Amino acid sequence: MGRVSDYGYANAKLRARIGKMHDSRIIDDMIKAPTLVESIGVLKDSRHAHLIDVYRETGDLQQVELALLTEEIVTYREIASMLPQKSSSFVKTLLEKLEIENLKNSLRMWYSEAVRHHSIRYRAGYLYRNEIVYPINWDTIINSVSYDDVLIAVRDTPYHDVLAGYTQNQIATKGLFDLEISLDHLYFNDLFRAIERLPKKDREVADMIFEVDVDLKNILLLVRYGYYHEVGKDELRRVVIPHGRIYEGSERHSLFDAPEPAAELRRLIGTHYGEVGEEIERVRRTRDDLTTREEIAQSILHIEKFLGEMRKKEYRRILSRDPLTIGVVLAYLFLANNEDSMIRAVLSAKFYKWSEEKIREAVV
Repeated sequence: MGRVSDYGYANAKLRARIGKMHDSRIIDDMIKAPTLVESIGVLKDSRHAHLIDVYRETGDLQQVELALLTEEIVTYREIASMLPQKSSSFVKTLLEKLEIENLKNSLRMWYSEAVRHHSIRYRAGYLYRNEIVYPINWDTIINSVSYDDVLIAVRDTPYHDVLAGYTQNQIATKGLFDLEISLDHLYFNDLFRAIERLPKKDREVADMIFEVDVDLKNILLLVRYGYYHEVGKDELRRVVIPHGRIYEGSERHSLFDAPEPAAELRRLIGTHYGEVGEEIERVRRTRDDLTTREEIAQSILHIEKFLGEMRKKEYRRILSRDPLTIGVVLAYLFLANNEDSMIRAVLSAKFYKWSEEKIREAVV
C-alpha cells in the first residue's frame, strides 16, 4: 500500500483534531473558573464532556481521573485501528507506557498492604482493571499476600521476567524503586525495537522524536539523581535509560567511570542541549549557597518546564514536514496527552483551592 492510502485518512482526521486543540481555550478557561465544579463545567463542549457526568454522579475527582485514563486508552486503540499493520503495532507499543504506569500503581498498592501493612484498600477503586495490552490480573496483584502470587498475575506478559528478577525480601528492604526503573527500561527497549520495525520514512521520524524524548528523560534523571540526590556512579548508570545521545555519549567516553561523573555528564548535556546545560550549571554553581531543598527543587522544576517546551517544539516541527508519515499520529498523541495532563493538574489545584496565579505558575 502507498503512503497516501496508509496515512491519508488518519492524518487528515488527526490534523483536524490538532487544529481544534490549538484553537481551544479549555485550559485557560478552566484556570479562570472560580470553583472546581465550574472548572469541570468548562469541558462541556470538548472531547472530555463525559467527565462532567462522572463528577456529577460520583463527586469524586479520582473517579474523574480514572475516566480520563480510560479515555486515553480508547484513543490509542482508535488511532491504531486507523493505521496499517506496522504502524498500528507501533501505537500499541506506545500504549504499553500506560499499562506500565497502571502496573506500578497496582504494585504500590500491594506493597503498602502486604509489605508495609498500611491499608490503602480504598484506592483499589481508582485502579484501571481491564486489559490494556497484555492479560494482567489486576485484582490478584492488589489482593496478593505473597510476591509469588503477584508473579502469577503477570505470568503471560513481558513484565513477568522483570518482576521475577526481584524477591519479596529485596522489595521489603529496598522498596519498589529498582523494580520500577527496570520496568521503564523494558518499555524503552520495546519502543526502540518497535521503531526498527517501521517502514523507512516512519522510522526516521520516530527515531528523531524518541531520541530527543529519551535524552530529555535522561537529563531529568541525571539532574534528580546525580545532582539533587547525589547517588553514586554505579547507581547513576543503572538509573539512566540505555538509549539516546546522552547515554551513548556517556558510554562512549566512559563518563560514568570518571572521578566526577555528574560534572562530565553536565558538560555532555551542554554540548547537545546548550540552554539546559547552562541551567544545570547554574543549579550546581549555587548548590552550596542554597539554603533549602525547596530552592533546589524549584531549579529542577524550571529545567523540567524548559525540557517540556523543547518537546513541544519538536512535535510542531514534525507537523510542518511530510504529512504522510507516522509523525502526525505521534504529534496528536503527544498534544492530547499533554492536554490531559494539564486537565488533571488544574482540577487537582482547584480541589486544593489554589489561586489562579499559583495554578498558572505550576501548570502553564
